[in-house]
Amino acid sequence: MSIAESLEIENIIKDWKQIKETQPRLRMREIASQLKTSEGGLLAASEISKAEGFPQVSSLQTNWGELFARFGELGHVMVLTRNEACVHERKGIFEKVSSGPGHILVVGADIDLRLFPGIWKFGFAVEEPKQDSTQKSFQFFNENGEAMFKLFLTDRSNVSAWEKLRSEFKNGSPDFSSLFSSETKKETAIAEKKEISSETKSEFLNDWGKLEDTHEFFSLLKKHGVSRIQSMEIANGKFTKTVEAKAVLRMLEMASLDRTPIMVFVGNPGSIQIHTGEVTNIKVLESWWNVLDPEFNLHLRSDLISKVYIVDKPSKDGVIHSMEVYDADGELIVQFFGKRKPGQPERTDWVSLLDKVSEPV
Repeated sequence: MSIAESLEIENIIKDWKQIKETQPRLRMREIASQLKTSEGGLLAASEISKAEGFPQVSSLQTNWGELFARFGELGHVMVLTRNEACVHERKGIFEKVSSGPGHILVVGADIDLRLFPGIWKFGFAVEEPKQDSTQKSFQFFNENGEAMFKLFLTDRSNVSAWEKLRSEFKNGSPDFSSLFSSETKKETAIAEKKEISSETKSEFLNDWGKLEDTHEFFSLLKKHGVSRIQSMEIANGKFTKTVEAKAVLRMLEMASLDRTPIMVFVGNPGSIQIHTGEVTNIKVLESWWNVLDPEFNLHLRSDLISKVYIVDKPSKDGVIHSMEVYDADGELIVQFFGKRKPGQPERTDWVSLLDKVSEPV
């Protein structure tokens, strides 16, 4: 480690200590923002410095698939995936875990994940002091220290299994250089919006109408060189319909009242996390729209919503309807579907719900 990096770590710990004294309730993400660093950088600085009163951190080996295959040993846990505008928290147990080059698939009634560890670089076992307890977790980050996925123990977890995994997968010689290099600090990259020809638009819409599975949509975008937000705009009036932002809140409230089970997808480049089931406790707290249920929490920043679309995708099982929410940069924030499995037709109560929230108010 260079002298400059050592000085940066020393300064991070010093400034972090001051924030802890003046704003003790701040979350790690908020602290990182104030210090103009990353969450991964904070944890790496804490591991290197071993400063008293800060999180106890152990770096993990990067054989992610082997580690995740063991997470069932932890019992009941909480998993968290977020992007800039939305946080998805789901409690439960790991059931079926499979992995291959660039992906980890977790399927179960509670924990349902599509993970892309090819862009992960750092994993940490973290013990963070709280007011009257210690929060234990596994956390995973990209090379710039941006959080991709986190797993937290609950009061029903197997703590000894967590300690065993921390020990077995400990990385004794981590390289944190990308976290403390000025050349690799986080930058917000807005994708260039290229022009789509009329011919491409026509071919794209024609192929959209031939979809047989909703999972084919990603290949459709790639085939025609169309971004997801461009696809919404191109298909507006044919396969998509613009609705106001508050339609999202109305949908959640109506799903709660009618007990309509839904699917909620939230992702970032390294993780997609899915909840399937009912939502019951809908709360608005300033700009945050929240689902606050015992096993599922969703926190959506309404002030960052730019566009909302109702989307129709043909399939062998009939038309599948979804609600897709985008930010001002055209990034997908969250998707909602009615609860269903492949081979099953869509629920009529979900279609009816979307029709209602699409009506002018």
